[in-house]
Amino acid sequence: MKKIPWIFAALLCIHSAKLHAQATSSFNFSAAAQTVSGGWINVSGDPSVAVRTATDASTGITISSVATANWVPNNSVAAFNGGGQPNGTFFPAAVMNNHWFQDNPFLSSYNAAVPQLEISGLNVNSVYSIKMTGSYSSLSYDFNPTRYTVAGATVYGYQDLNSNLNVANGVTFHNIAPDATGVIKVYVNPTFDSQAGDICGLVITSGSTVAPVPVVSIIHPANNDVIPEDGNIGISVNAVETGGTIVKVEFYAGSTKIGEATTSPYNFTWSSPDAGDYTITARAIDGVGNIGTASVNVSVESLSSFWSTTGNIATGGDTNFIGTVDTNRLAFRTNNVERMSILGDGSIGIGTKNTYGYKLAVNGNAIFTKVRIKTAGTWPDYVFKKGYVLLDLRVVEQYILENKHLPGIVSEREVSREGFDIGEHQAALLKKVEELTLYLIEENKRLKEQNNAIAEQHRHIMEQDRHIADQDARLEQQQREIDELRQLLKGKVNDYQHH
Repeated sequence: MKKIPWIFAALLCIHSAKLHAQATSSFNFSAAAQTVSGGWINVSGDPSVAVRTATDASTGITISSVATANWVPNNSVAAFNGGGQPNGTFFPAAVMNNHWFQDNPFLSSYNAAVPQLEISGLNVNSVYSIKMTGSYSSLSYDFNPTRYTVAGATVYGYQDLNSNLNVANGVTFHNIAPDATGVIKVYVNPTFDSQAGDICGLVITSGSTVAPVPVVSIIHPANNDVIPEDGNIGISVNAVETGGTIVKVEFYAGSTKIGEATTSPYNFTWSSPDAGDYTITARAIDGVGNIGTASVNVSVESLSSFWSTTGNIATGGDTNFIGTVDTNRLAFRTNNVERMSILGDGSIGIGTKNTYGYKLAVNGNAIFTKVRIKTAGTWPDYVFKKGYVLLDLRVVEQYILENKHLPGIVSEREVSREGFDIGEHQAALLKKVEELTLYLIEENKRLKEQNNAIAEQHRHIMEQDRHIADQDARLEQQQREIDELRQLLKGKVNDYQHH
């Protein structure tokens, strides 16, 4: 029974050691005091004005801004509340909404003598992981990239982060051992490609962690590609690392290094390799020295296995050909500018590498002396068949007013979005021409009927006019006869009066 307290004490020590190994301190940086829930310890104030310090009482870990000269302000400030993105997820939004920053183009990247932060109170017999991020809410100033470097017992390399409009990204350093005094130094700097560096928050956790390694894939060439001798082999590699920065990608043919690339896209041209079989390896290295690799096997064949550009004799296209033996496209150039390519699926692009699923895609003008299109649709001669019903023109007019195009014809919006099928469009236009012809025939019939009716009415009016004219002539004749009788009577009366 006396052993039980000792066992309990041992278990308690083991449990305490486990808790200690997982101890975490979280610090957020701001200009004015900012409370963030979840155990975040606020370090407030401008580090270019005075040294700012905060301690996590639960772990004894202290963070300090070291010296005012180590923070170069912009417009006399190096801290800003509300300068970061308000909807951050890598750290809580309230952390990423504020930041400390420095505008220091003359101190780009790491300088051992000028750290921006010092983390003290650390166990020299332990290792730590450190997570950091920065965020800037505008593109008016360039924080791409902010370069973070960590130094303890040794310098652990750097990681770059695009802080511009950053919401979800950050950097993590794994298994960092403090120096002999229990201190880890943190460097927050711009590079020669950026104007400033910043930091919103920092989380330090004791205990060993598994560091990520670069994830590498070779895009080109493909595994088992066959390549002609004396040609150039373009090697394209994709290399990424979550929470890390790829420093460079090295290229090997077998065990021989043939080149390297330091910026994405990671490409290299291997010039004129000799005939033979090779293993091409891409070796990606991150900012803290972790390595990831990928390999493919290729064969470089003698030119005798390929078509000659000066002519071929007794060669058949089944065994000797111009083209590719893999899924890569075949490119055609003039003046070292690509003009046309045949994709792996057999589609042809002229002036473009994207055929959008069509067998032929042309980016530019084209002219033809003759084009024949065989449409799979119905040719619209059915318009002339008995029983075809034309839309009333009032219905057509209403459709045009509402839709701004003819019924059965693609709209401007559809054409701008998807283009149009020439065969279908020609058939649709022919249908409209045939319908228009029927409309004109009907209109011509109506006009003839109207003209006949008008002519008949005109003839009737002319006959009435002639009848009236005859009546007028008879009346005039009768009037003349009356006038003559009057004259005769008047003469008779005068003669009678004289006698």
